[in-house]
This record gives sequence, structure tokens and C-alpha cells, in this order.
Amino acid sequence: MQTPIDRRRFVQVATGSSVIALAGCLGGNGDEQEVTGDDDHGDDHDHSDGHGDDDTDDSSPVGSDGFVYAFAPNTIAIIDPAEGEVVDEITDGLSEEGWGDPRITADYSEIYVIRESPSQVLVVDTETREIVSEVDVGPGPTHMYHPNDDEMWVHSDDEGTFYVIDTDSHEVTEIVESGLENEGHGKLLYHEDFGSRGYATNVNDPGVPVIELENYERSDFIEFDDVDDQGTHYKAYSPETGLAYFEFGDETVVVDSDSDEIVDRLDVSGGMYLSPDEQVMGLLDGDSIRFLDATSEDSDELGVVDVGEGPDALRYHEGDDALYAITAHTMTDEASIIDVEELEAVETVDIGDIERPEGAHHLHRTGVAGGGYFVSPADADGTVPIVDVDAREVVDHVEVEEGVDTVQYVGDSGVGYSGTLR
Repeated sequence: MQTPIDRRRFVQVATGSSVIALAGCLGGNGDEQEVTGDDDHGDDHDHSDGHGDDDTDDSSPVGSDGFVYAFAPNTIAIIDPAEGEVVDEITDGLSEEGWGDPRITADYSEIYVIRESPSQVLVVDTETREIVSEVDVGPGPTHMYHPNDDEMWVHSDDEGTFYVIDTDSHEVTEIVESGLENEGHGKLLYHEDFGSRGYATNVNDPGVPVIELENYERSDFIEFDDVDDQGTHYKAYSPETGLAYFEFGDETVVVDSDSDEIVDRLDVSGGMYLSPDEQVMGLLDGDSIRFLDATSEDSDELGVVDVGEGPDALRYHEGDDALYAITAHTMTDEASIIDVEELEAVETVDIGDIERPEGAHHLHRTGVAGGGYFVSPADADGTVPIVDVDAREVVDHVEVEEGVDTVQYVGDSGVGYSGTLR
């Protein structure tokens, strides 16, 4: 099957006559944040209704705890990672879809996922395993955030705005202007420490807008420089120090979240991922991962682990004997498992291949951790590999269909910027 390559693999945002290539976007936060179209997986499903067995009441709760939802062009497949098999699928009304940045609610009852065309968010009930709503949002939806239990915030890159979806009514209740130029790829940073405020990033703006979440407005702008050819992208926050981190060109700007003042500039930039215990922050730097002390006011560097070949989608797993970080590679079919305390890669595993469009400057490979597993789809192979992190091995390659590239774990999946939902 020929599957169209969408923005998840190669995102470009035009700014005047220049083009900015973005990595680490879309797919399961976000940066958060991403199994079968066949009938030959041992399931006797009747696919005429698009979900479940024909002898089961479609509305009866069946649950999804501990399962992985995998989004492919023509199906949403539900995988039991412990068994390494598809247990159900949703196909009704799906055809050659492009997906982005799924987000699960705080109670794990619903998954919200971007449907790139026609600029919608689909809401999936994890109890009944059904699509329950289709919500129209602004053009170019890319990232989604869950700053409180009642709302999902979806960013429209073509407008530079956030569309706020009420999680009870499944309706857009507010549109928040974020980008200064009413366009640009953007993200949202929120933590309960911020109260009713949050920070946004935008690749077109030389700083970060301050967003009033309760008033649904941009109230201020923290300027990083007076240049007009650089913007902000990745973001992170350390609750231990109150410091917020923002990627800005080839540096990371550090802001005191109490005063909104710039307190430091780090001469490195890339995707940032805080560990679940909030003590360590991994920062993607080329073919290496820099681990910073997230409890240090000076953001002291703990060490550098060279993993090679385009690491991405850094996730964490608190094992029986160590804290592990797992990163999927974009330029090979491998993932590296890192012992964070020892600051060394302890295993490299084969997780299958992804599509690599010719001429793409940056690639992204989504991944999610949960239940002791790391899952990163291989869209070129049409499979969803399951990595047992404690065992440091791939236990299954679940066959799906070509183009599967987005996953969401039902449970504590550690896809937020700090290893939590937010």
C-alpha cells in the first residue's frame, strides 16, 4: 500500500521566504505525547460495524486498561502488550488518515487524537472502544495539551491559536490567540505551580507568550531577543527549582517562573524530557543525550550519553534496579536503553524501520512508555514493536498495516513534559 507521508515525519513551517524544519513534533507527547488492518491475528472480529465482536453489544463496557491504541491510516488497533496481539480495532469511517499527538484524559476514560484532515480531533471512549465525537478545530492542528481535567487545548499552526475543547460536551468553547503573527507551530507549557497561567512557544516568535488559562488570552510576552528569524519550540519545567526551559534557536533560555525573568542561557538546544522523579532532565543534542540536574539552579550537567543515529522520543521507566531512559532512533531501526544513574547505554534493540522522505532534514519517531513496556511504531514495516524494558529486549513485533505511526498507552504513560499527563 502506498501511504502518504504526513507532517509527523517532516514538518516545515514557512516564515517569510525561509523554511524552518522541525523535529519532535506530532505523535505521542508532547513534547509529551503518538494495530492491524488485517483479519489474520487470531481475532474473529466482524468488522462490519468497525469495532468488536458481532455477538457483543457495542455499547457495553469492555475496558482498555494497560492496552496500547495504535493509529494507522485505516484502523485504530487496540493491542495487549503483554500478549503481543491485537484484541480489537476501530475501522468505521477511517480511510487513509493522518494522525497526530494523542492525549488521554486524567481518568484514562477518553483518548483525544488529532485527525489531520479534515482538521479534527477524534474522541475515543476507552471503556466501549468507540469513537464518540468528531470535533472540528482550526487548520493545521499539531499538538494537544490537557492543562486541567475539564479541557483539551489543541494548537492550530495555521492560525497560531489554541482551540479549547470541553471534555464533557466535546465542543470547542474558546479560541485563544497565542502566536504574535497569528500563525506558527506552537506548544503549551503548564504545571500546577503556575496557577492559572501557562507559557506557549511558537517557531515564529522570538520569545514566549504568557497565556492566562482561565481568561483564555495572551497577557504578556517574554522577549528573548530582538531578532525576527528565530523562534521557540521545545519546552520543559523543573518543579524543584521553578525554572522553565525553552528552546530558542541553538540555545536554551532559562526563565524563573515566579518573576518571568531570564536567568540563564544554555549553549545547547533540543527536545527536553524530565524524569518521573523530577530529578533529571534529558536533552536531545544531535546523536547524544545530555542529562542535566533538574534540582540545580545552575542546570548542572550530569553527563553525556552518545547513542548515535538521531535519537528521539525519550521516555523513562523506573525499573526494579535502575531508572532507564529509552530513545527511539530516527536514522536506524533501533532504540537505545540507557541506565540514567550509570549514564551509559546498556542495550540496543531492533524496533523496526520508519519512512524517511528524501530531502528531509529532521525526522521524528514517536514512542510511549507504560506498564513496563516501551512502544514505538515502525510505519515502514507496518508493525508495533513491544520492548520489555526490564528484560531489555523486544518481546513482540505486532503486525498492523503500513503507515501505523502513532500510539497511546491507557494508563500512566509518562508522555507529558515532566512524565505526567500535563
